[in-house]
Amino acid sequence: MTFTTDTPVTWQYLEIDTQNQATIVNSRVSVAQLIQEKHAHGWSPEELHFQHPEIPLAAIYSALSYYYTYQPQIDAQIAQEQEEIQNLQADLVTMGVGHHTADFKQALQQKRQQQG
Repeated sequence: MTFTTDTPVTWQYLEIDTQNQATIVNSRVSVAQLIQEKHAHGWSPEELHFQHPEIPLAAIYSALSYYYTYQPQIDAQIAQEQEEIQNLQADLVTMGVGHHTADFKQALQQKRQQQG
């Protein structure tokens, strides 16, 4: 999902591509990913920095500022990505591939027995 902004704005520490996907400069961490981690774990900006020491704390605050400026659009983007993941997982289950299969579960049990 892409969204447009009314006026082009630059955000210090962020790279924003043509589809308004924001990524922290010199990293592969997107604003959406950082927000998902924040929500999933209840992490503060300082904890996000602790978990990603390669990202300056100022960059994390910049990412949070970007998120709160465009929260509805980014939340919709995250929801769309989650739906796509769920659809792909359902396709794998239907095809009998992946960690939901009996073969996988049996192989996992055998490995546990060998280790235990």
